[in-house]
Amino acid sequence: MRESGGFTMPHESRHKLIVAGFWSNAARLFFALWYLCGSLSHVWYGLRNNHVYQILGLTSIFAISRELWNSVVMPHITFFALLLAVFEMTTGILILSRGKLVWIGLTASLLFNLFLVELGLGFPEVLWSGRDFVLNRLSCSVFATLQLPLFWVSFDSSFPEFLRARLRSRSPESNTSHTSIGS
Repeated sequence: MRESGGFTMPHESRHKLIVAGFWSNAARLFFALWYLCGSLSHVWYGLRNNHVYQILGLTSIFAISRELWNSVVMPHITFFALLLAVFEMTTGILILSRGKLVWIGLTASLLFNLFLVELGLGFPEVLWSGRDFVLNRLSCSVFATLQLPLFWVSFDSSFPEFLRARLRSRSPESNTSHTSIGS
């Protein structure tokens, strides 16, 4: 049994995790900032300009999604846009956390991007055409794929902790030279 991020793990995984370094932390910062900024934009659009969401109902792959979008989501779009803002803010914060919380945030991000692949990004095209895929689904597919390697990284410290440790290791106090006695 081992304790990890508040969760007790019954046994060690047979797959070794990579210890988080500079590039994996830079990647998680990018994804987290994407969600944190996205949450602010959804607050703005949800309260001020919520008609921009209408077109998303036209590009969904499945007819049931288009019907639900137009009959349930759009009549209450301010609520759903603010709910999306809370989701994106939470996802960004989780990705910046440590341990299992990062994994939960990455899982939420991955599932959200797969949902966006189905929903589309609002560029009306002939469904299932190559142009539809490129305009409505490719960017979300790439975004989700780029996150996959982070599932094999062990984030033992939160991003702020990582940054503090990195800055501390570069400070003049930590780089004091050791002189020998008698020199």
